[in-house]
Amino acid sequence: MVLLLGIAMGLCVGLSLIIPTEGRPDVDLELGGWLISLSIALGLGASLWSIGWITRKKKVTGPVMHQREAITLVGVGWITCSIVASLPYCLCAPYVTFPFAFFEGVSGLSTTGATIFPDVEKLPPSILLWRSLTQWVGGMGILAMFVVILSGSLTSSKTLIGTESSMSNSDLSSLRQTMRRLWLLYLIFTVICGMGLKFFGLSTFQAVNHALTCVATGGFGTENTSAANFSVATKCWMILFMLIGAVTFPFYLSLKKMKLAELRVRFEEVWWFLGFVIIVSLTLILEHFFGHLSDEIINIVFNVVSFVTSTGYAGSDYGEWTRLGTAILILLMIVGGCSGSTSGGLKVSRAILWWRFVHRGLQQTFRPKLVVPIKLNDRPVPDSAFGQLFLVLTFFGFFTLFGTIILQLLEPSHSLMGSLSAVITCVCNMGPSFAESGTAHGFAETTVASKFLFIFLMILGRLEYVALLVLFSRQLWKKY
Repeated sequence: MVLLLGIAMGLCVGLSLIIPTEGRPDVDLELGGWLISLSIALGLGASLWSIGWITRKKKVTGPVMHQREAITLVGVGWITCSIVASLPYCLCAPYVTFPFAFFEGVSGLSTTGATIFPDVEKLPPSILLWRSLTQWVGGMGILAMFVVILSGSLTSSKTLIGTESSMSNSDLSSLRQTMRRLWLLYLIFTVICGMGLKFFGLSTFQAVNHALTCVATGGFGTENTSAANFSVATKCWMILFMLIGAVTFPFYLSLKKMKLAELRVRFEEVWWFLGFVIIVSLTLILEHFFGHLSDEIINIVFNVVSFVTSTGYAGSDYGEWTRLGTAILILLMIVGGCSGSTSGGLKVSRAILWWRFVHRGLQQTFRPKLVVPIKLNDRPVPDSAFGQLFLVLTFFGFFTLFGTIILQLLEPSHSLMGSLSAVITCVCNMGPSFAESGTAHGFAETTVASKFLFIFLMILGRLEYVALLVLFSRQLWKKY
């Protein structure tokens, strides 16, 4: 994984030398800093590879990865990769200390999109590209890339993917082949998105950066105003690809194989998600026509899609929206997109399961012997899934409340809305925030302790709680 990040750094340097930066400040490439970052990443990766290779040669049995090892690798691997991803910020960006760099590295790989750079237009082009590239890699998952390129054990690969990703292993008959097709599809979507952005008026540099972060639903951009100054056509194109990134990717692989009726049944989460986006957009558009929401319709739809897909671009100043608009945006941050996509949040599938579980519970209060099987995507949901659902929802509620209280203690000048929205945006990997946290300096001016709290919450949300929390369990490290 570290070696792959080192290769990504080399690609970033190459793109920085090739892509013209029309109209941007002429900042020289910090080649020395990049060489040090590359040397550390490749050297550390090669060392770990060598240790693993030597250890593997001494073992008699095959390299089968069990659940405990997979969870440990995911948690430790994400922390290690986040530190490696922060190196260019420390060594190439001006006046960036490690806590700031670590925050930006985690925000990139987790596709959160919150930033400590209040003025991104003054950053070197190579740093802007690195921010975008880390989000693109993190969108599908660094472990997913590892499986596609390097992993030779199908059992270990399934265990890894199931631990890092919300994609169901039961949907993958041949994991490596499916993951390769998904990554190819991901690359094709990115190229098409970039070509469209270039056609609609963005510069080559802007198009490349926004294509990387749009399909990855990450939200890092190249302008201080985010997407506010883009044309209507550009915003419509970005809306399309934000929605594409937030839809479960196996859906696209099934488009040729299944008829519409079968797709509607097998991928009901997708239709619930699209219906949810339409209803919310129409609600806010009606508020606009009643004179309560003074924003253009295209910006309303753009912000709704940006929030629900966890991308985090700003089509306008959503901080000036009404209380109803703000409440809806916070709800969108919590729900998020589909499972098996690049988006964050709790996922629509969990919202559907929660509702059906509650509905069955209400029925069983007056008909206790009633048996009501719960299905999702036309498949029975096992009882173990409800335990996992309860675990995720409980952790989300606990860390949202606990994180808000801690942040209020660390940042006494912040309002309750500012602290709550900052915690939600980190634990749901969203990016945008409100009140003090929603300003350009919102995350940059917080204390070092607050930044490490945000870092913990971002990794926690990206790994869906369990893979990080179990690292603090003594039982995990015991030998059996």
